[in-house]
Amino acid sequence: MTTSNEMTEIGPRDIVFDCPACHKSMVVDEAAEGLTVDCPGCTAKVIVPSKTDESVETPSLPPSPAGVDPRLLALMSKLKELQTQRTEISNNIAVRLNDINRQMVMLARLENAHQQVMQEWNRVLAELKPGATGRSQANFKA
Repeated sequence: MTTSNEMTEIGPRDIVFDCPACHKSMVVDEAAEGLTVDCPGCTAKVIVPSKTDESVETPSLPPSPAGVDPRLLALMSKLKELQTQRTEISNNIAVRLNDINRQMVMLARLENAHQQVMQEWNRVLAELKPGATGRSQANFKA
């Protein structure tokens, strides 16, 4: 992964996108599509968008805007606005997915800790049951 500050040539297999947290531009190979990468600017976890998200391009204007139908200009402006909104929403989704993934990891850790405590609980109960032999039963009666 490279950042826009580094002098790099962007190839046809590259995906260019901005960090939704700090807006730093990043470039990755299309093989990283859908993977989570660390932003070099703010270390936020960022999901690499699909190449199709950036492939919807606004048609270019003819060299001379004179004589261009005003309806085309209005449509091109609307397309650009819609693309900006789409990118923003995609980035917001990526941030929320990262939050969900982080919380799922935390939940898995809690489940693991819960299982360990329950195993210890059952082990201690087994030691304290009436008829159990050994010192633990004597301590329990005391």
